[in-house]
Amino acid sequence: MYERPYFGTLGHHQSGTEGVQRLIIILLLAAGSLSFMACDMLTISDEALEYPTVYSKVELGELEALNEDYQELNNGRLCSTLNEFGFTGFSEILFVNGQNPCERRFRDVIRIEMTNTDTLLSAAMRVLYVNREFTGVQDPSQLKLRSMSPQPGCINCGEVDEYSANIEWSLTFENQYVDSAEVLGTEIVVFLDALGVNRIWGNWYPDFKTPDFINFGYVDVQEEMTGMEIDMEPYTGQDTTYIVQAQDFQEIPSKVHYPREIDNGNELEIRTCWAIPIQYGVNEIFPGWIAYVDIEEGILVNLMSRTSEDQTFFSGQKNKSVTFSDQPSL
Repeated sequence: MYERPYFGTLGHHQSGTEGVQRLIIILLLAAGSLSFMACDMLTISDEALEYPTVYSKVELGELEALNEDYQELNNGRLCSTLNEFGFTGFSEILFVNGQNPCERRFRDVIRIEMTNTDTLLSAAMRVLYVNREFTGVQDPSQLKLRSMSPQPGCINCGEVDEYSANIEWSLTFENQYVDSAEVLGTEIVVFLDALGVNRIWGNWYPDFKTPDFINFGYVDVQEEMTGMEIDMEPYTGQDTTYIVQAQDFQEIPSKVHYPREIDNGNELEIRTCWAIPIQYGVNEIFPGWIAYVDIEEGILVNLMSRTSEDQTFFSGQKNKSVTFSDQPSL
């Protein structure tokens, strides 16, 4: 284990008889994806018992009942389902035979051309708020639209006068922000047809606990990470080790909220982290990493290559397996 000098207490005074709490920076990554050897000792005086907020998986029977309430609230119009934690984030847990109920071949499609898009945004925001127990959107004024996209489909399908038109629209909302910090993986996509909203994928997180204080500033964290060794095989295929240098920290870190599943996926916690860019000093072919370090506990929560971090962070929450266009046979 690579040892670096302990640099002392950050922002806390303790007497010599009290000693110090020593906290090891721990990397929690998929097995084999990273090897680093920085056993830096950091110090905090008190633990915040309410942090981080943890959401537990809902038992299947309870989840099915909750999903029925969700469908009833929306008059049975939604093809989308709830995830393991009772939110509208994408999940296959309630898919029958693994089939996405929102694929057009598995549902009744409203095949009416949508020519007036003026009311789509307000309609989507209203539904997200009405479903706030499941979407986590407590204040719809915080919703920021990222994009609107038409979803074409056939009208009079299979007939002589068949034609293609925009029969649905998808509205994508930006990630949630709490205390000016982005909550990663919280993009929400709402789909509407001529009768209104027909599915919601993605969710926000209501009322989660954030640290009262920053126990670990990013400058101190960068100093502690200098000398960290990273196995490059998962990133470049090369059987080499990269040692992080002080000059690799050229960009200013940002504060983010990082949702992650723990306990074999049975729980989800939200940690407030520094997102610290690390350059790869050997060449420009590999863009480097983003290190996520908890600002209260000093834990290195994750280290992601910048190729995977950019735009595709929390794949479990992304709106995969959603069919937009018609199959040729439909």
